[in-house]
Order: sequence, then structure tokens, then C-alpha cells
Amino acid sequence: QLSSTYGPIFTVWLGLKPVVVLCGYEVVKDALVGHSEEFGGRPSIPLLMQLSKNYGFVSDNEKKWRELRRFTLSTLRDFGMGKSSMSQKVQQEAQHLVELLAELKGNAFEPMTMLRHAVSNVICSVVFGSRYSYSDAEFLELLNAVGNYVSFFLSPVAKVYNTFPSIMDRLPGPHKKVLADCQKLKDHIQEKVQFHQLTLDSSCPRDYIDCFLIRAEKEKGSPETMYSHEDLIMSVFNLFGAGTVTTSNTLVFFLLMLAKHPHIQAKVQEEIDAVVGTGRAPSTEDKLRMPYTNAVIHELQRCHKTRIENFPRMATQDVLFRGYTIPKGTPVIPVLSSVHSDPTQWENPKKVDPAHFLDEKGEFRKREAFMAFSAGQRCP
Repeated sequence: QLSSTYGPIFTVWLGLKPVVVLCGYEVVKDALVGHSEEFGGRPSIPLLMQLSKNYGFVSDNEKKWRELRRFTLSTLRDFGMGKSSMSQKVQQEAQHLVELLAELKGNAFEPMTMLRHAVSNVICSVVFGSRYSYSDAEFLELLNAVGNYVSFFLSPVAKVYNTFPSIMDRLPGPHKKVLADCQKLKDHIQEKVQFHQLTLDSSCPRDYIDCFLIRAEKEKGSPETMYSHEDLIMSVFNLFGAGTVTTSNTLVFFLLMLAKHPHIQAKVQEEIDAVVGTGRAPSTEDKLRMPYTNAVIHELQRCHKTRIENFPRMATQDVLFRGYTIPKGTPVIPVLSSVHSDPTQWENPKKVDPAHFLDEKGEFRKREAFMAFSAGQRCP
């Protein structure tokens, strides 16, 4: 709304801090892709720093986060990310979920907890090398702690905290409980790490923690410590926490939108019946033969406001951008929801329309203005 008055580039003030806001496809793409180095920094986010103590791959140390991100992506690929072995892990967990739903015999249920547990088990199988029972009360408590932290992180109170952290640290409030609950998850991860240290076989790594420990041993004596014990705890926390909550929240949103648009749901089911049938589980290979379902998934992601704006970028140097001089160190917020509602890029931006991702033959087509996972070198 502000961009309609002030244009696609404007400044807002958060307390005493100026923040540059970018709106619309052309401007956001130019910043994140065309000027990826200049806008590749990340300002310190006080609530995140209070939790992480600047460890892990959310560190504001650029060299560290680049190194840990590279290591994490490489390790996850080694354990099947993007491959058929990961698809099998998802299928196995989906089967556990289906069996649990069957036990409800059609009764109403709250989907968030079940989906969060299912998603976290896929992540746990890669990070911890094991999964948890759906009836594990302790694990459910840890999942709730992560969910509460993410919900709080997106709340107005968190924005006040990030604007006035020195004041908020001295005041009671929900931030104290949320951070204390997150410490329980960090303690749980610590126990897992200790078990891995005692049972580690360097010639046969079982999961992400094993790989991190092996790499940390190799890096001993290095002048720059990027694989410390604390970095491992926070890297696992971020994989477990952010991956679980964002994915399960998106799945629940998908269910709600399909319930609200039964004609879309019916066409998806028709395509699933035709391609997959009832005799087997769906697989990654089916995606190429299911253009409508693929289009629906992309369209719902386009419509889903993910709050990526809570993770601003930062100018790494003084930059002249589209006639504006943005000083080094200035926080920059690319509003991705404005890209996904840009009328110059989408035929019906305010409508749920899978045709946005289908060509005239009904085949799936990619769209450059689709930025559900941001764009450029840093994600989000």
C-alpha cells in the first residue's frame, strides 16, 4: 500500500533505524539477483542473536555462514536431499501419518501437531539418524517449544524486542518464556551430540551430526573456528526448528485452501487417481506426469504469505541502486509478497488460479516472478 504512494523503493523507520523497503518484481529481482553481492548481507536480529549467541549458519559472520551453509547443503545431499532415497524417507513417514489418520475413523482432529511431527521425523532421520513416535510426549513438548518460538518471532512483540532489545531484556514478558523453552530443545540436541560422540565411527557416518563431528576433528587447530560444539548445536536447532515449522505451516495452509476451493481439490484428486492410483505411494518421478498438481502447489505457495520479510538483507557496501544511494550497513527488506501479487507479472494476482503455472497445452510452466524461497545467493 505504501508503494502505491511512495513508489517501489522507500524508507521506513523502526525506532531510530532507517530500513529500505523494496516492492514489485523488477525492483526485488534487480536487488537480489542483479545486485546479489551488494544486498547479500544480514543485519543483526537481536531475538535471533539472543537465541543463537551468533553460532550456526544464521551467524552474522559472513565467512562462517557461507562455510556452514556449503557444508550443510553438501551433507544433506549426501544423505539423499533431492534424490530418491530422501523420497523414500518421506514416503515412509507419510505411511505412518496415514495409519495414524486411519485410526481416527473419520473423527475431527487438529492437523498442525500431526503434520509438524511427521515433517520433523523426516528431518530427524537425516540429522539424528532416528525418528520419534507420535505418542512421545517429551518430543511433542519440544516441537511445541519450536512452534511457539517461530510464532513469537513473527509477532508484534518480537518486532518491539528487535527494535529495543536492551530495554526488552530488562522487562518480563513472553520473550523470556519462549527463550527458556528453546533452551530445552538445545539441551535435547546436546544429549544427542554427546551420544554421537561416544558412538562415532569416522569411517561410517550415520547422519548430519556425525559428519559435523568428523569435520570438526579435521578442522582442529585451524585459526578460524567454524565447526565448534556451539555451532553444531545451533545448526541442528535451525535445521530441526525452521524446517519443521515452516513446512508444516505451509502444509496446513494448503489443506485449508483446498478445503476452501473444492473444485481445485477435485481436479488434484482426479490427477492423483489417474497417475498414481490406489495401489502404491506417490513418488518424485510422478511429478512430471502431474502438471496440474504441480501447478496447484506452486500457486498456493504464491498465495502463502510466509513472513520472509522478518529476515531482512543488509547493504554490504555503499550502493547506488535505481537512483538512490543506500549506505553500507542499511537493512533492506525485499517484500516478496509484493512480487507474488505484482499485476505486471500475474494475470489474476488476487485470485487462486493454478493456470498461472500452466501453458496453453496444460503443461507445467515456470514463472520468473515465483520467489517462494527468495532469490539470489542468500535464502531467504
